[in-house]
Amino acid sequence: MDPNQRDPGFARFAFTVITIALVVVTLGLTAIYYVFQAGGPATTGRAANILRNRPSLPPNQAMLYYTKDGKQLVGSPVTLGELGMDPTEKARRIVVALLEGERNVGMKSAIPEGTSMKTIFINDKEVVVNLSSQMVSNLHGGVDAEVLAVYAVVNSLLFNIDGVDSVQILIEDEKLPTLGGNVDISVPLIANAAITRTG
Repeated sequence: MDPNQRDPGFARFAFTVITIALVVVTLGLTAIYYVFQAGGPATTGRAANILRNRPSLPPNQAMLYYTKDGKQLVGSPVTLGELGMDPTEKARRIVVALLEGERNVGMKSAIPEGTSMKTIFINDKEVVVNLSSQMVSNLHGGVDAEVLAVYAVVNSLLFNIDGVDSVQILIEDEKLPTLGGNVDISVPLIANAAITRTG
């Protein structure tokens, strides 16, 4: 066979493989954009736009985010206590309520069981929440579980505390790259409205 003569069967095979690869890459990038379009590293303009949609609740209540189906966060209003809490105390009560778990029938915490809060404070416009190692070790369910666990914390804090626009999650006092390989938590995060709904 002439080495310069091309096999038409191989050309069709190569074209098919390349086409499938391009379709897969395009779909993958589209899915990543959808999941993270409203979340991700903090930037002032993006954070301000998202936080315009904060729920209107009395000062002693907060809209906390749980899950029903393991795919989406659902807002549920919760009374946190007396009026007049400072922002740090409100942040502490929000995370404690999230860690307690189920608030309504059929809803459960997106945060892995056994996770506890070590510390929480507000530094300028950033909430820094330090969680226990169970946030990582008890996380099961792949990318969906990881996205919901991260943004249950981030959204519940940012949609309820005035004057803050990002959340830094620490695990046992350390900045980790991710909880399970999917969501970058090494940097402060803004809210992700794309995966939340109310009621």
